[in-house]
Amino acid sequence: MTLGDGKRRVLMLLDEYSSGGALTVDADVMAKMNDCFDAAQKDMALYRPVRRRAALALSGGGADALPPDVARVSRVTKDGKRTDAYEAIDGKLVYAAGDTSVLTLDYLARPATIAPETPDDYEFEVGEEAANCLPFFVAAQQLIPDLVADYGAFYNLYLQMRSALGRSGETAQGGRVRQSLYGRG
Repeated sequence: MTLGDGKRRVLMLLDEYSSGGALTVDADVMAKMNDCFDAAQKDMALYRPVRRRAALALSGGGADALPPDVARVSRVTKDGKRTDAYEAIDGKLVYAAGDTSVLTLDYLARPATIAPETPDDYEFEVGEEAANCLPFFVAAQQLIPDLVADYGAFYNLYLQMRSALGRSGETAQGGRVRQSLYGRG
């Protein structure tokens, strides 16, 4: 789903139509839209993490910068085998000096910030199922300052939809799903 698709869905939820059926543009609503989608996507990424893989060629200096979007490294692979010889600390991968290996990092990423100038063709980084929940969060945020309208219905729908997705294996906060069948952990 693109940002433009999400905005169109929010306007539909808020019933921003003229009596003739054309979408109306409310400058106040549109001014907040990108920031609200940014908050929604980052919230959703805690439940449905954005997974990425990157190659990292070590310089040999003992610590190299991780990609800037790394929230948590989930696996480091060297020569096709998982290894625990490397540690991620403060945005850097720490290792023994002199190591010039090429590693593969599997990590949970922070979604890019959706700024006010982000174009409508921006593709949400969370999966399609998760992206379908975002307009309900944004619609609720748009209604919070309105003392007459009830934002709770949209926010509760968002929470129900997010909950129905379930958490996937790992979260950016470090949670894991434990397999307890047959004593495996």
